[in-house]
Amino acid sequence: MVQMAVLIPNMVTQASMEGQLRMPAQATYPPIRKNLWPMLLLFLAANFYSIDKAIVGVLAEPIKADLGIDDIQMGLLMGLAYSVLSGICGLWLGSLIDRHVRKKILGWAIIVWSLSTALGGLAPDFATFFVLRAIVGVGEAAVAPAALSLIADMFPPSRRGRAISAYLIGASIGTALSSIIPGKIIAADLHLVLPGLGDIASWRIAFLLCGLAGPVVGLLFFTVQEPARRGRVDGAPVSRPLSAKLAYLRRQRAIVFPLFGGFCLYYIAFVGVTAWTAPLLMRTFALTLPQIANALGLGMLIAGVSGYFLGGIVADSAFGTRRGGRLLVMAGLPLLALPAGLAGLAPGLMAAITCLATISLTAPMLNVAMNATVQDIAPGDMRGFTYALLSVVAALPAGAGGPLLIAYVSQHVLGDEALIAWSFVGVVLPCLALASLCFITAFRAFRAADPDGELAHVVQSSQS
Repeated sequence: MVQMAVLIPNMVTQASMEGQLRMPAQATYPPIRKNLWPMLLLFLAANFYSIDKAIVGVLAEPIKADLGIDDIQMGLLMGLAYSVLSGICGLWLGSLIDRHVRKKILGWAIIVWSLSTALGGLAPDFATFFVLRAIVGVGEAAVAPAALSLIADMFPPSRRGRAISAYLIGASIGTALSSIIPGKIIAADLHLVLPGLGDIASWRIAFLLCGLAGPVVGLLFFTVQEPARRGRVDGAPVSRPLSAKLAYLRRQRAIVFPLFGGFCLYYIAFVGVTAWTAPLLMRTFALTLPQIANALGLGMLIAGVSGYFLGGIVADSAFGTRRGGRLLVMAGLPLLALPAGLAGLAPGLMAAITCLATISLTAPMLNVAMNATVQDIAPGDMRGFTYALLSVVAALPAGAGGPLLIAYVSQHVLGDEALIAWSFVGVVLPCLALASLCFITAFRAFRAADPDGELAHVVQSSQS
């Protein structure tokens, strides 16, 4: 998930930059037919990483019972375990994506995280499971930066919003399947006997089945033709050093800080909600996973796919493409997601799923608008790095904090895991409201930026 920077040699002064920046001749974008195969694989990659990420939350109750852990430990497995190495390695992976063949990075990343997901089904204890989830996080940390960098080089600006939507619809389908597949397996009470391991419980079979499909897609990525990199300015180095990338982001801090801050706050709420959705519904309405799986999966599928479809249309619309339009859209989306924080107070299961669907609808729309904004404000040699930086900013506080905050409030502040509904209220609503304020601040800063300044040249470069 974002990037920015003008590719100017360090010896060029700010005074000379305004007069000397000009765009290099760019190769034409690949025809649509040549993009179909890589887009299909990107779609499947998004599908698998959503399944492998969300399946832990869906199966939280049987995992807790089998491993003998509490909500806090479960929150660590759903958040910190996945996010810690992802955050540590994210910037390195982003820089790697900016310098090396992206299809190879994607292929190996998918293979690594998929095998780690499968091995998670065999984890004997909390510590082993934690390590394997951390490896899953590292593999998946490479996917969004590489995928979005590829899309920026395959599609012109007028089509990027819809291309990003098509890619990320796979994520929504994966989220739905992460509920439906385990629900079917638990309902059928499937068991497997493996030599040396004995009887394998149903939740473990779900991890094995979901993880073992991914390596096939990873291998197929090696057949993709790598597109030429775009969005460079004449005189720019092939890949600027890390210090120059960070310096550019600091120069644009009036926009970057609130933009990244709003995204982080939104994702604290979103990751917390999605991680604890199944336990919330099961505890609040005294239901089992098979009883909620189909309705939950269908609701999330409809909301997620609709969100990415609408997100692409809005991002590429006249309103979205006007100066600061996407930022204004992002400011409104957290407010539309507020009912998700009240889901546990709904009068019934379907009403609760409807409330939860608001955040599943707005998250994809936010992703599309955010990613398209980053492609506009980040130069071509910084896209992988900036997407990775955004992932780090979101992954560490949001990925680790969202699930853990909800667990901590219900278990220690409220003193009862059964009161998870009120934990949603106390964590989700404030985060969404503050996210909206941050995006409004970023919008105002973008509108106030110098139309002939550095950022304007970067935006012009990305749209050529």
